Amino acid sequence: MYDAGEKQVGGRRLRSSVYASLVDDRTINPTEIPPEHDPRLVEGTRTQRQRLAQLSPVQRATLVLERYPELRTLPRCDWRRLSVQAAFSALFGESARHYARLELAALAGVLASAGVSAMYAKDLEIAARRVLELLRQRFGIATPLAITLDVWEAWGSDAELMRTLTDRVEKYAAAVNFHLADYRQRLSREDQAHVDHLLLPPLPNQFRQRFVPVAERRAEARRKRKIKTDVVSECAMAILALMLARYPRWSGSSTGIASRSIGSKPANLASQHGWCTRTTNWTCPANLAPTR
Repeated sequence: MYDAGEKQVGGRRLRSSVYASLVDDRTINPTEIPPEHDPRLVEGTRTQRQRLAQLSPVQRATLVLERYPELRTLPRCDWRRLSVQAAFSALFGESARHYARLELAALAGVLASAGVSAMYAKDLEIAARRVLELLRQRFGIATPLAITLDVWEAWGSDAELMRTLTDRVEKYAAAVNFHLADYRQRLSREDQAHVDHLLLPPLPNQFRQRFVPVAERRAEARRKRKIKTDVVSECAMAILALMLARYPRWSGSSTGIASRSIGSKPANLASQHGWCTRTTNWTCPANLAPTR
């Protein structure tokens, strides 16, 4: 925890956590970005992304904090760890045009500071945007602060919608109920009250257990994996039989391997398909035998 004492900065007395954030930021503000590398001076997402990639982490942090000055007071956030993708999304991408752009930018900073990979952070951001957009369309909200418990309950009661949003809701919970919750716990109560309006609202307790059919989705995923595994197993047996028929000299040295390969199968599986017998004398189906 940061010290809850106060320090003097520019004639004002600030809490130590806010002071630490401003001290870190003072090393970023003086950074100048050459016009030929400034992504704000060009159009087109490709060119903007290329210019962002040419900047240093400190320079990208400068642009994000200039766009969202409210985020300067977020304690324990190292904005220099933002990836190029996260910085682009906050400055020029879909998150920059979202009604919750400030909260999404704060989420990006927290995830980057926690060491979340750029790819996974992108997935979490996309899921959060989708959930927030659906809430806006359904209830006409204009700010995440308007998402109350009643809003979550009414939204979750749509069973058909929840079946299509299992993955999105799970990732929103990972981003907000896990990563942001962990970030909140590391702050003092005073800091929590100071920055809480910058953070996305979490899902209510037991929301996923009550409304999201996670068990059904996992059962369906297991069923699909089993189908693929069964197909691969059958193909492996056929390929092995073909190889032994094509190269008879292998049969003597391979019978031990072949026996072990089918040992985990039912005893009559090999004879049922005509690939081998229960002894080590391998035969090949007539329609699979190689032509000479």
